[in-house]
Amino acid sequence: MSPVRFGGETIAAGHAAFRDLIEDDIEAVVRYWYDSGDDYLAFLGIDKARLGSEDDTRARFRRALRTGDPDQRSMAFAITLDDTFVGYTLLNRYGADSNFSHWHLTNPLARKTGISTALYPHRIAMYCEACDMNRLTHQTRPRNIGVNRMLDKFVPIAETVWVENPDGIAGAGEFNHRYVTRAYVPKLFRILDKLRSR
Repeated sequence: MSPVRFGGETIAAGHAAFRDLIEDDIEAVVRYWYDSGDDYLAFLGIDKARLGSEDDTRARFRRALRTGDPDQRSMAFAITLDDTFVGYTLLNRYGADSNFSHWHLTNPLARKTGISTALYPHRIAMYCEACDMNRLTHQTRPRNIGVNRMLDKFVPIAETVWVENPDGIAGAGEFNHRYVTRAYVPKLFRILDKLRSR
């Protein structure tokens, strides 16, 4: 099926938006994970055994290309800036109230542009449009200051706990958990409006 385009925002760096991840994006994702270096992976807390090989990663993202099946367990979306691929978000689904998402800006030039904040309400709205998600869990390491600072603008930390088997390819460790629901989406856009007016 043709890639679906989703909502976006114009920021100083250009027009930020989402679309379905496509096959042509996958190599950029692979290069992000295998060219970023061990120090970067360690900071993110990645378990290299769970990450696997480059071919494992290609296969994982091919499985996440959207098929139109509303029950698809993993869905991947491209983050774009002026229609150029700069990152991705992955939604892993286990039930209407058990969903986890991952967010990675693969192009360093897109970082610190405000793109993550500007797209956050659109991101949650997109997940809700794509499937029957009712509640999403954000699972972030406390040391990842940038991600936590962005999320603090929209949704508070519910708990900080040790997680032996976190979602995705992270290793065991301490994580902040935040919960956002479908009903909360309009409030996210109101928060974004206030942030724009500052």
